[in-house]
Amino acid sequence: MKRLMIALFSAVVLCSCQGVKYDITGVAVNMPGEVKLVSADGSEVFGRCEVIYETGHFEFKGKLDVPTVAYLLDPDDVPLTIVFVESGKINIYLDENMNEYRAAGSPSNDNYNTVNEIANDLQMGYNGLVYNGASAEEIQAVLDEYQALMRKAINENINNIYGAYLFSNFSANWEVELAREQLEKFPSKMRKTEVLKAVEERIVSLEKTALGSAFPEIVANDPEGNPVALSSLVGEGKWVLVDFWATWCGPCRNEIPYLVAAHNTYAKHGFEIYGVSLDNDAEAWKAYIPENDMNWVNVLGIDADKKSPAADAYGVRSIPSNFLISPEGKIVAKNLRGQDVIKKLAEVIER
Repeated sequence: MKRLMIALFSAVVLCSCQGVKYDITGVAVNMPGEVKLVSADGSEVFGRCEVIYETGHFEFKGKLDVPTVAYLLDPDDVPLTIVFVESGKINIYLDENMNEYRAAGSPSNDNYNTVNEIANDLQMGYNGLVYNGASAEEIQAVLDEYQALMRKAINENINNIYGAYLFSNFSANWEVELAREQLEKFPSKMRKTEVLKAVEERIVSLEKTALGSAFPEIVANDPEGNPVALSSLVGEGKWVLVDFWATWCGPCRNEIPYLVAAHNTYAKHGFEIYGVSLDNDAEAWKAYIPENDMNWVNVLGIDADKKSPAADAYGVRSIPSNFLISPEGKIVAKNLRGQDVIKKLAEVIER
């Protein structure tokens, strides 16, 4: 009865939507129990289905406002395959040659399978070159070919959710101008998808932190629980490095000795660091600061819901990431690594 009520409730929710009408069928091999179709971030369940014991058959039907990216989960909530949920009939099957499940039958799913096979061949070629000690030029040629494949696939799938998915994955390290240009090639119907709305938010944040832009404000709590505004550090004669990091991030930890050296050298000349931790473990963060001589302003940039408005405001998708703010409140440098912090400070601070 409980399972029936869940199914009826899901049907009501799905039928209340307009836009994408999907029909997904498949066969699960030796898999008794319930399979689920969930959003890529796990926040929504688009359907639950009891696998028919005799045949392994299952089916999901419903409606969504816009196409989306989902995963099919087995009874233990282990992902079986990615599914691009869009209008039409989609079939999920076990590819016995690869021993993995695949979705097929709609443009996004078919194109994903085609591009993935080419990408896998390139990956194998890359691995072989590295293993056999190929030259840097040969290895770079394969990497360039891979990037060209992804860009071509994005442009050839500009009207479907697979193109949006690829763009989301591969644009994170693009120059913001190029990312904006590519985003605007997508039709308005695709820009309403959650995938592209998230990309657009990221691009807007990056545009706000372009060199020469005024710094976005951050207010977060220090280890004692007191709110500290970034703006309280910025002003005449002061240079502030906003540093996004976490104790669990190895590359971040590698940068700390350089930051300590920079702070020790230039603090008396108006240099300050505003360290924004993206740690989920607040106690580990609090203990790490004094142990590593991080004698600057430290705040926790993660909220109770595990989100980070601070990272969102600066378009931060990976760490370490930092931004140098001038006394005029302008962003003058980004992502300084190692000795580059001290070199930049030597350029801008008069001693």
